Amino acid sequence: MPADRGHWEQHFAAGNGFHRPDAREMRLLGEALGPHHGARALDVGCGLGTYAAALAGLGHRTLAVDWADAAVAATRDRYADLEPRLEVARLDFEDATARLPRAAFDLVTMRLVFAFMADKEAAAERVRALLAPGGAWVVTTSLAQWLPEDRRRIGLTAAEVGGLLCGWSRGHWYDLDPGVLRVFVLRAPAG
Repeated sequence: MPADRGHWEQHFAAGNGFHRPDAREMRLLGEALGPHHGARALDVGCGLGTYAAALAGLGHRTLAVDWADAAVAATRDRYADLEPRLEVARLDFEDATARLPRAAFDLVTMRLVFAFMADKEAAAERVRALLAPGGAWVVTTSLAQWLPEDRRRIGLTAAEVGGLLCGWSRGHWYDLDPGVLRVFVLRAPAG
């Protein structure tokens, strides 16, 4: 389901965000990823930057990207003190011409973003190309089956989860909140 850019510009310009990552979520992420000091991270769809800032706080050198100018501006303003560990750029991840370095990231995160991608298979292929050997793709999402009928579009269907899991050397998942948010941690081959 493609999202409307104008909607997101207004959403972020008003200072609206989403479910903020808490200490438990970041602890579980740290446990799932292992040592990461100095690892290079890409946070796709950074919104107001809270997750990207938390990644930088865990020791990742983080590039936060979003297609909404308002989100990029808000993240830069809110987390200027984290530079150079946190860089922010406007980038539409679904635009195949948008330049990102191949095999340059130890971690790619999509928190509450992947369900909105129009071409999930293309997004997964792009992530594979961006990850360094042994790198991890972390997708935090709701599942459609957990949501009321009128909100299922913001979660992944069973078929979409199946597509998400294909082609990774290993992976696992855990629930942040059972029936609310699931985290998939998928690993690229070690090399």
